[in-house]
Amino acid sequence: MPTHIQIHNARLHNLRNISLSIPRSQLVVFTGLSGSGKSTLLFDTLHKEGQRQYMESLGLVTDQLAKPAVDSITGLSPSISIDQHLSNRSPRSTVGTVTEVFTYLRVLFARLGRRPCPNCGTGVPPSHNLQDEQLWDEDPPEVQTIACPGCGAVLPELGMANFSFNKPEGACPTCTGLGTVHQPILSALVNENLSLNQGAITGWEEFHITHYGGNVLKNAAEYYGFHFDPEQPVGEYAPQVKDFLLYGMNNPIFTRHYPDRKPPKTNAQGRFEGVVTNLIRRYNEHANDPRYREKMGKLFHLQTCPDCRGARLKADSRSVTIDNMSIIDTGQIPLERLATWLEYLPGTIAQAEMQIADPILVDLKERLRRLVDVGVGYLTLERSSPSLSTGEAQRLRLASLLGSGLTGVLYVLDEPTIGCTRAIPSA
Repeated sequence: MPTHIQIHNARLHNLRNISLSIPRSQLVVFTGLSGSGKSTLLFDTLHKEGQRQYMESLGLVTDQLAKPAVDSITGLSPSISIDQHLSNRSPRSTVGTVTEVFTYLRVLFARLGRRPCPNCGTGVPPSHNLQDEQLWDEDPPEVQTIACPGCGAVLPELGMANFSFNKPEGACPTCTGLGTVHQPILSALVNENLSLNQGAITGWEEFHITHYGGNVLKNAAEYYGFHFDPEQPVGEYAPQVKDFLLYGMNNPIFTRHYPDRKPPKTNAQGRFEGVVTNLIRRYNEHANDPRYREKMGKLFHLQTCPDCRGARLKADSRSVTIDNMSIIDTGQIPLERLATWLEYLPGTIAQAEMQIADPILVDLKERLRRLVDVGVGYLTLERSSPSLSTGEAQRLRLASLLGSGLTGVLYVLDEPTIGCTRAIPSA
């Protein structure tokens, strides 16, 4: 086994026939002025050649990996680069999901969490019906329900998916697990100083004014018995009329005015979706069309979900606790404090439950230890991935790699301590 990586005559970009020997199995730091060629040497030469040689040894085609401008590099290992490019822009990605710490917590709460019975308030323990092989199954086969020990009410058993805001079983239905909702800006959507016939509704053409203002809304006024005048300024509408115009026949904001009246079934009776409701539906239908969302974005503002208050999960899942902590609580405290809580948790759990919790806690504590060791113990699990600095994202990936169990790998890091509040241990 060679003890050094030997580079002979590297001449890519601003490198001028650089030759050097780098010791293996050690932490080696490259320093120098900006533009001196550090990144060119490490990423564009050393890392790319490590990738090329590894793929070539497996008999894979390496045409897409051109050999860098260097005479030779010997003593290389397969390489992994950790640069400062923040690639994860998904609003559904958090520190908890990218580190998989949240995955372990979901298992823990599904197996040990207690929830209040919605009927009598008695704490309902988990049934432990799932077998060990089903422990990590996101969609386990249907199991028995749970009976409340207080009143006997039958409750559905909560599994791992019920604690995921990326699964329908666990996501808050109002924000679909995002924690935020796009709400229309009413002042940008409706000019209350104008009547419908004068163009009060943004985006309504002559057809819409005639069809809705001249026909459907008049039919609805007759069906419900309220006064409607298409020549009247919208700002002068009675509350129930304005609510019908904005939110339509099925929205609780309007139906509260007529709780005993069934919504109309046809346009002839006044069936109307509502200006705001229609806009939200169309906006959500084009969730994967960035151009459409950018075009319509001026009509919306982002706000915290009014139902889950940004917690992302359904109410049933939020109510489950272990040692008076909900899974939401665990996501809101720094990783250092979460690690401390897990250290004391075994003292609050019955011996029988510890047999279930122990293997989960071992892995969970190890993952948290690595995150604290690389200097991100101040982060919380609920922190959104797109909001991380490049240095923070790099250290999260480094923590995952340190726990991979791989040996003999060359790690190429790009300023891994940038923004770090403590030193990264050489181990």
